Amino acid sequence: MSPIERRLARFSTVCLLLLVGCGGGSDRYQGMSAEDLFRLAESEFSEEEYDNAISALDRLLASFGDWARVQEARLLLGESYFQKEEYLTARSEYTRFLDRYPVHPLAPRAALGMCRALAALSPEPQRDQAYTQEAIGTCRNVVIDYAETPQATEAAELANGLRTLLAEKDYLNADFYFRRKLYDSAIKYYEFVARLYPETPFAPRALLGIYLSNQAIGYADLAEEARQQLLSRYPDSEAAAEIRIDATGP
Repeated sequence: MSPIERRLARFSTVCLLLLVGCGGGSDRYQGMSAEDLFRLAESEFSEEEYDNAISALDRLLASFGDWARVQEARLLLGESYFQKEEYLTARSEYTRFLDRYPVHPLAPRAALGMCRALAALSPEPQRDQAYTQEAIGTCRNVVIDYAETPQATEAAELANGLRTLLAEKDYLNADFYFRRKLYDSAIKYYEFVARLYPETPFAPRALLGIYLSNQAIGYADLAEEARQQLLSRYPDSEAAAEIRIDATGP
């Protein structure tokens, strides 16, 4: 075989393997089995070519819905959308997985995927926190439904972080009113933080805010009550140190 013939043969082989239809065909996946498509999708995913992975997976799911590993393909589709930061679509794919395969061994991963997708949609504290609230509920369900799994551990961490975000939102509202000397409104939001999010770093700062607000109004008894709560619940916090300095000041 001449060098030219060898090059032509090599080119034909590459075309066949890549399934790009060198003879003029337009279907790049023609002739590929479900296993071939899944391997291709995994390869594209690992190379961060998520659009290509999604395309291969869409073809697989449309053509081989009864494939033995179709659940893995469905999960990889959700993860591909997540990596593309298309979080709403990723959530839909994870939801579809759980609706169809609720007892599959991969179900914890899909459930965590929903939790992570919603957490990624959570906005800055100043904005509406509907996605944050939904994410907390979803993540808590992962903790309950898949207890003692790595997915439950990660979901709990995400839920705790989101609760801190909600605490920050209420604390910022309180601080807004405090700086404008609207102390009654400030106290209301400080109390939300102290009561609803006691495990967050904003709780001791909220008690300090209640103390300072009541002092400004002239409610010494309520100020003292907030001071005692702060010192007993969060004795090592910066807010407690500040309140001690205030109490011993001139």
